[in-house]
Amino acid sequence: METLIDRARHVASDGLPGPPRILEFGLMPLVTAAFPERTTFLDTRLRWADVRTRAPRSGSLPLRLLKLARRVAGIGRACLAQDYDIVVARCVGPVNSAGHAYPVHAALSLIGLAFRGLVLFAARGPRVRLAVLDVTDHLTIHPRDRAFLRRCDLFFKRELAANPWNTLETVLPRGACAGHARQDPACLALRAKLRPFALGIEATALKTPIPASARSYDLFYAGSAQGIAFRETVSGVLPRLAARGWRIHAPTHRLSPEAFAEAITRSRFCLSPGGVGWDCYRHYEVASLGSVPIFDTRPLTGIEPFLHGREGFYLDPQEDLERALDHLLRTDDAGVDRMTSAAQALVERVYTFDALARYVIAETLALGPSPRTASPPSEALVAAKAGHRQPSLN
Repeated sequence: METLIDRARHVASDGLPGPPRILEFGLMPLVTAAFPERTTFLDTRLRWADVRTRAPRSGSLPLRLLKLARRVAGIGRACLAQDYDIVVARCVGPVNSAGHAYPVHAALSLIGLAFRGLVLFAARGPRVRLAVLDVTDHLTIHPRDRAFLRRCDLFFKRELAANPWNTLETVLPRGACAGHARQDPACLALRAKLRPFALGIEATALKTPIPASARSYDLFYAGSAQGIAFRETVSGVLPRLAARGWRIHAPTHRLSPEAFAEAITRSRFCLSPGGVGWDCYRHYEVASLGSVPIFDTRPLTGIEPFLHGREGFYLDPQEDLERALDHLLRTDDAGVDRMTSAAQALVERVYTFDALARYVIAETLALGPSPRTASPPSEALVAAKAGHRQPSLN
């Protein structure tokens, strides 16, 4: 495995800049999995055991302490050497310490502060680009990520509001309101950094769909209301659709992952309403398993949205839900098959983890050359290896 020192010697020996070198921080590798030979992954969990083994307490206490110390030292050495051109990191986000005592809250806050300081140190100077990924459920950017937004080159937001100024409301400069921000140069600079993002799905999840005529159900939905208005309305509509003669599969008990996937595969359409946020793993899972997703209203900016009538359907909240679903379910089998193929093609092209990683790097490279080296075209990046999900260096 190529180390940082070996990589530096290789670049110095041939004198060519080559593709961009990437440093990724996080709990799970994203960019690393797409470009394993050009990326160094720093696992910020700092667990006792190696990330690959998933053994939390392997070995004696001195051995575990030694492994932990070596990991911390390796992270510090990688950041100090700065042998990379792009840094990719997750945002800090909320503390998530509700229900815990204040010492726990303070400890988690300090961990977030240390992580932010480490990332900003790694991306120091004008040469290195910093791309921050925000995959939280919130439409707004958490105030703890204000420093990331100001220092980064691009901020990729999963729940990016259709009006991006709504996303920026919580991190605008002190005293600024959203109305004033549209004329303020500093606020416009923050707005220019925003890019849409998504949860995505593993490429291996895509399955060959069965013909619509051979499917067992017209509509599948499984989920709890949890105080969400759309879901509460759906629970009353589905029995009436079943009374109209539609084959509705809406189990009230929790399904196993295998049974859940099988139900999607055997259904012509699947309801996929948002939860706390609109973007949901189920959207891409439904398309990957060969069904047509039906969404509720979409208030977000997307990378490449599912188009109504081509890759899925959107429900208008002003329409009668029962009548709207009844109309959509009348789509003929040929139309369902076309939409299934189009939805799977969209997911494979845009929303697999490897596609999202390529999107992040391509958008970062599109900012232009860095002062140190000329940025190569995105095609020069290393192609992803099928099924590769392991970090290149811890």
